[in-house]
Amino acid sequence: MIEILPMTDREQEKERLAQVPDATESTRVLAMTERGETLGWAAVDLTDGVLTIRKLAVEGYDASRKPQGEEVFILDSLMRSAASYGETFGANQIETSFPDFFDFFRARGFDVDEIHAFTPMSTIVHYHFPGQRL
Repeated sequence: MIEILPMTDREQEKERLAQVPDATESTRVLAMTERGETLGWAAVDLTDGVLTIRKLAVEGYDASRKPQGEEVFILDSLMRSAASYGETFGANQIETSFPDFFDFFRARGFDVDEIHAFTPMSTIVHYHFPGQRL
């Protein structure tokens, strides 16, 4: 079973955050695992209602080429889980500033300028209530 949860091992989290140049003291790592194996991770911050995705990483993928197949699945799952995490803690907007993935975010409805990709939380997180028509 695949799980995406905030890392509980603070030493492992510190190792991952060492790879994130703009990490802050409040940056958390969400790890995607399957049967104890890490598939990928996302470094995120929440500040003033904005979820900032500081890094998306897939084990064995270095962003030197366009992601393919399972890499896209993992990146998309991490982005959506990060959005859910942000929504849980009151974020109303998502942003990121690593240009390697601007096309990835644009394809998912984000606006992109020369320095960041951004979108309201509602682009990713949708609510459906019982009895509500889709």
